[in-house]
Amino acid sequence: MRRRTATVVVATHNRCEDLRHTLEQLRSLDPRPDEILIFLDGCTDGSREMLDAAFPECTVVENAIRAGSIPCRDRAFRQVTNDLIVSLDDDSYPVDTDFIARISDLVDRHPEAGAFTFPEIRNDGMSPDANFSAASPGHYIAAYPDCAGVMIRSLYGTVAAYLPFFSHTYEEPDYCVQLYAAGYAVWFEPSLKIRHHFAPRERNMLARHLLNARNEFWSVLIRCPFPYVIPVALFRVARQFGFACGMGWKWWSREPKWWWSALVGIPRCFAERKPIPWKIYFAWMRLARNPAVTTRERAAALMAGNRST
Repeated sequence: MRRRTATVVVATHNRCEDLRHTLEQLRSLDPRPDEILIFLDGCTDGSREMLDAAFPECTVVENAIRAGSIPCRDRAFRQVTNDLIVSLDDDSYPVDTDFIARISDLVDRHPEAGAFTFPEIRNDGMSPDANFSAASPGHYIAAYPDCAGVMIRSLYGTVAAYLPFFSHTYEEPDYCVQLYAAGYAVWFEPSLKIRHHFAPRERNMLARHLLNARNEFWSVLIRCPFPYVIPVALFRVARQFGFACGMGWKWWSREPKWWWSALVGIPRCFAERKPIPWKIYFAWMRLARNPAVTTRERAAALMAGNRST
């Protein structure tokens, strides 16, 4: 089997030193990526000058005004011409030096998969979720983090794509449900690891929650078929409110902010609406709750649901 070519894509906003450290780590990969595409999203911290001086091998795309990580990644992914898209954050990078060669082999072993993800190792040396650690078995999952994702480039923009108007967060679950609806799976591979420093700069977890909750609601409106869309949307709102209540009054008191934003965006969601069969949507939701027990047979049955409709 030939080695598939790969482009690493990193979207960044004003985290110059984190980006520098990540790119230094990428230089240690053997073989190196065939391309490294950096998307500067309204950066004003000297990131462009740093890249020009220290990393001339990188392809650089730039927004003068910040647009959000999802529009940046969507534009970058559509620009890739290599076989694989390796999606990283500006503070994440592969631990294994032969990562590029091994992801090519991984695609050969899992031709049913349209995307892959890997254990995310945080600052404490642990994975944030026990179901996605290096000790977990390989399994099919409902979503992946952009800090540790590999996507089949030929599928992006043809059978599935990010929605740029989401701006930031929840693009990965929405992309994955599109893949399952098109007859592809998403595989978690424990043998390869991604180091994620999870830099605190430019991270506001409350603001992230508000965006994630809104985008999850929008995804339901776009993907979930009628009449199930109504109870599923209400369930998502209630679940997000319950989570916010558990975080304290500062969080739950801000919930109306995303409710209003979600309502304003409903006409756009209806314009983008592409519901998928309920059998597949429900099975995908179950994957999110029970990823560790998912088997090849269960994923195959889920995908077969699309082919039989």
